[in-house]
Amino acid sequence: MAKAVTSANLDQYAQDFAATPAAPALQKAVMNNGILKVAENTASKVAMTPTFSVELDTGAVANQKQSGRCWMFAALNTMRHSIQAQFKIKDFELSQNFTFFWDKFEKSNYFYENIIATADQPTDSRKVAFLLTTPQQDGGQWDMLTALIDKYGIVPKSVMPETYSSSKSSELNATLNLKLRKDAVALRKLVNDGASADDLAATKSKFLSEDYRILAYTLGNPPTKFDFEYRDDDKEYHRDADLTPKSFYDKYIGWDLDQYQSIIQAPTADKPYNHLYTVEMLGNVVGGREVRHLNLSVEDFKAAAIKQLQAGKSVWFGSDVGKESDRQLGILDTNIYDQDGLFNTSFQMTKQNA
Repeated sequence: MAKAVTSANLDQYAQDFAATPAAPALQKAVMNNGILKVAENTASKVAMTPTFSVELDTGAVANQKQSGRCWMFAALNTMRHSIQAQFKIKDFELSQNFTFFWDKFEKSNYFYENIIATADQPTDSRKVAFLLTTPQQDGGQWDMLTALIDKYGIVPKSVMPETYSSSKSSELNATLNLKLRKDAVALRKLVNDGASADDLAATKSKFLSEDYRILAYTLGNPPTKFDFEYRDDDKEYHRDADLTPKSFYDKYIGWDLDQYQSIIQAPTADKPYNHLYTVEMLGNVVGGREVRHLNLSVEDFKAAAIKQLQAGKSVWFGSDVGKESDRQLGILDTNIYDQDGLFNTSFQMTKQNA
């Protein structure tokens, strides 16, 4: 039987707090400075000296600003480094806005297809509720970026530069998600009313045309043909005319993306190592590359990353940088904050349980 907290319990908790060593001083410090600042471990700063046994020249940092395109920036940065070196173009960038446009467009179609496939389920079913909570958003995976490149190619940033909505995406996301939810109601009704496949396709196409317009207004028109002009680091002028996004990728990057595999380190009983895994309804391009992760032991995971760096190639990686990190100092360290010591309790869990 459930038991309520009693006044005797509260008295005991208050006494425990008062008996905690240095409680008044710690209370004032946390109230005035916040948890993380007070729990900050200065030894972690000393340990994180920016000196590495393997270091690559990656050029200037690209800025995703107020958008959730970290995965996209990181992936395109791995590709731009070889361009910078081979063609001697310092601080060259690929267009994150170009891939952003097509990601949003393809995610809209991906959402419609999932809504049609689940139209027989109630709106409060787990899958439908998941779909409607966030029809699309900025985040993504390596395979989602490669699916976009396989279909649409890639362009320099100078050809499709940033806009207000690419750099600050909250308004676009709110507007597009409102539209997608409204469209979902219509598509579910058509399916449940027994509409023909042709009627469904026509309605979805109309919706996608409207989505394209929203994206064109906010992000601009994605180029289909362009000239690439630049001066290299030796001040020599270059002009490459009549390129398409696909031909630009083939000529200036040319990676065989099928040779790259996203790896993870998930030590859970349901995911044995050395197997590929996917996540249902996670993706963007219908019929494109499926999101798949190869699960490796931590030893093999580290070895693969080091080997790639030693080969002179930067490593694309994803992590929750909102945890155990100092954004201003650029430190990502599980020991940077001693919350256990501050609160005289334990927050420790294994990676499997976390």
